[in-house]
Amino acid sequence: MSDIILICFFVLAIGACIGSFLNVVALRALTGESIVFPASKCPYCSKHIKWFDNIPVFSYFFTFKGKCRNCGAKVSKQYPIVESLTSILFLAVFIYYGISLQTLFIWILLSMGIVISITDIKEQAIFDIHAYIFIVFAIIYSLFVHGIKDYMFVILGVAAGIAIMEIIARGAYLIILRKNKSENAVETNNDEINSYIDKNKRVFGIGDTYITAGAGALLGWKSLLISIILAIVIQFLFILPEFVKQQLKVKNYKFLISLIVFFAYTALYYFCSTAYNINIIVLYIMLLLFYVMGAYIVIQARKTGFKHGFCALPFGPALIAACFIILFFGNNIMELLNLNF
Repeated sequence: MSDIILICFFVLAIGACIGSFLNVVALRALTGESIVFPASKCPYCSKHIKWFDNIPVFSYFFTFKGKCRNCGAKVSKQYPIVESLTSILFLAVFIYYGISLQTLFIWILLSMGIVISITDIKEQAIFDIHAYIFIVFAIIYSLFVHGIKDYMFVILGVAAGIAIMEIIARGAYLIILRKNKSENAVETNNDEINSYIDKNKRVFGIGDTYITAGAGALLGWKSLLISIILAIVIQFLFILPEFVKQQLKVKNYKFLISLIVFFAYTALYYFCSTAYNINIIVLYIMLLLFYVMGAYIVIQARKTGFKHGFCALPFGPALIAACFIILFFGNNIMELLNLNF
């Protein structure tokens, strides 16, 4: 028993150290610096950090206490949060899979997911190299778990991930473009989104497509659909309260009504799928409608925004979180929703 406890503490320490490194990878990707040189430094005064101030989690609270020793600037809470989160996730994966190659693969995938989430949250940027690593290891992991003979699982998953997000991104562009031409108010109230759409011909960045491609390789196309829906739910859980408040201020009742209808339909779908023995085809049609409604709301949320008609809302973290939730708890969620994939 004592050996198991020691191993768990060791895994927690590894996770904290990796989390510290992931902070470096993400933040230096945003600044364009090397992840190797220079050594750790204060982001404000560039003073090199001493080794005893560089111990993950511990140093933040017990040595420099959240402030730079040299300039006194407050150090972001991001550092201990990412270190602690990585530590806990690593331990959870270790407990779930034990000492195995699966544990190593999931650790790598989690690490890249955390890096992608950090850059997306801070600057709404997903770097190609991070996304490519995520996709490659997702493919390798799936082939390792399912076997090379089941390569179509991976191919269809990646294809579905790319197709779904590109259809939404390009299709929404055409819809908004058409509406902008017919409603001058949309153009004047959405300068930022109009500028982005005109330049890129899509309503969100290609980084989200990369994430869903990796998630598709990891989960397969069927579970990917549930993952995207879950990502939409996660996204709205974070932005819903403030978003509703702002929409009431600008009297955007049309969108608020569509939001209420979406939640009502969600409750109806769950009630029907659990209370009655519905034909599987009908269930799939209801699920498809659920997905279309969710996608519509996400598009409208991105278009209307919080204050002046638009707000850049990073969707990558929600996609990453949903991907791993489905990876670990997909069967339980599908049983809850009465889906037999």
